[in-house]
Amino acid sequence: IIEMPLSSLPDMQEAAMVGAGGAGRLHMHRTSTANLPPVAGLFPGVLADIDKDLHSMRLDPDESIGLGLTMALVGNLITTLGLNLQRFAHTRLDAAENYTHSRLWWIGFTLMIGGEVGNFMAYGFAPATLVAPMGAFSVIANAVYATMLLAEKFRRRDVLGSVLIIVGGVGLVYFSPHSEKQLNSQTLMLYIFSDIFFMYSGILVLILVSLLSVSRRLSAQYVVPDLSICAIFGSWTVMATKGLSVSLRMTMLGEENALTSWITYALLLVMLFTASFQIRYLNRAMANFGTSQVVPVYFVLFTLASVLGGIIMYREFAQMVAGEIASFFGSVALTFIGVYLLTSERALSPDEMEHLKAQEEENDVLEEGQDMARLEGVML
Repeated sequence: IIEMPLSSLPDMQEAAMVGAGGAGRLHMHRTSTANLPPVAGLFPGVLADIDKDLHSMRLDPDESIGLGLTMALVGNLITTLGLNLQRFAHTRLDAAENYTHSRLWWIGFTLMIGGEVGNFMAYGFAPATLVAPMGAFSVIANAVYATMLLAEKFRRRDVLGSVLIIVGGVGLVYFSPHSEKQLNSQTLMLYIFSDIFFMYSGILVLILVSLLSVSRRLSAQYVVPDLSICAIFGSWTVMATKGLSVSLRMTMLGEENALTSWITYALLLVMLFTASFQIRYLNRAMANFGTSQVVPVYFVLFTLASVLGGIIMYREFAQMVAGEIASFFGSVALTFIGVYLLTSERALSPDEMEHLKAQEEENDVLEEGQDMARLEGVML
């Protein structure tokens, strides 16, 4: 890795990964902003021009991204195992027994927390555009674990869906950014206070306000409004998680003390705030619809929002050409199709059927009450 100062001239030298097979050594070459892909310089920035700083920042080697990818995959597998162990523990409990008394449930809970920690740390080593779509592999793991622990049937379409997810995952790894600009507290603030991020956040806020105004009225009929709200909050959660994970990584490596920077605590608050709302609206969607409807739609919307957030805030596609970007999104589309095949047309569990029936009865009573209120208003 070659250290370079953040202050640089327009015609600067940039660290680039080259060597036998495309990786292994670093060399210096001259780069001008005119030769950069359009994504790298659409907007100069409101409070600071980050383009020059972007090109003078040092690159993470491929090995760092490989470590982040491994953390994301292992984290997703462990999290899904924990969730299925919790579901399995519920099936073994008596109706009057509290699940917190089950040792198996606590093992599942511990695994779930450990897996989420792995996912969190993955954002410190790999681009968010690569980490977020890796959640598709948890869908494969869920189908396998459910077959082993819960006696669910592994269908032919599940095999096809798994193959598509694996092929899409390989494409994601191959066409994703193979190097990433290292961040610190100073460059994080430059990213946050760039005008493209302000514009992106402003658009998200407008969409969010529109969705919130209709979600209560439409959430019982359509799955998209609540899950779109989840995806918007999820985009902010991923961007904050990425920045926070990078800050903690730099602190552990002794390269800076991010704990003395206010931006670290601001990112923590944003992550906790947006994650809490994400969970709230996801649970409301799960209350109104089955997992076969919620999981594929949520995965598609969340992945798109997370990838878009990584592209805009952290400019993770700045070193990629149009063909690589198109191939990346083609790989994402394959994982979407695979997730749909794995999660759709599954029979509801008895608990889901009972819950959905109760929800439908509650919605019918609510609609009847609204009709009576309208009738009384007309009579008056």
